[in-house]
Amino acid sequence: MAAPSRLRVLLVDDDAFMLATIGEQLRQLGVSDIRDAADGSAGIAAYDAAEPKPDLVIADLHMPGLDGFQLLAGLAERRYGGGVILLSGQEDRVLNSAKLMTQFHQLRLLAALPKPPEAQALALAIARLG
Repeated sequence: MAAPSRLRVLLVDDDAFMLATIGEQLRQLGVSDIRDAADGSAGIAAYDAAEPKPDLVIADLHMPGLDGFQLLAGLAERRYGGGVILLSGQEDRVLNSAKLMTQFHQLRLLAALPKPPEAQALALAIARLG
């Protein structure tokens, strides 16, 4: 796995508290290149603008406007080859549906975690990038 300090992460969540919390967890793991997006549309725009592209996309599933499922479809259209960590405060079946969608779109799912994610679960998911 690339050293966490070299990872480029795109974090997409409509909840400002979650963006701050997960951003801090990532920084504690040594990640310094973190781009935030407040919804799926902003996430796609940030992805398109990023050069080089992110190694990891961490995304909430339930967002107004373009949701996490649509974000996954957009990443697949762009042939995104990095890792994906999905987050949801919804019931388990929502995370299970998202897992199936990542398989359908041939995206590299590292984990599907409940919100807020535990720091250790986030670290284990990131370690799967290697």
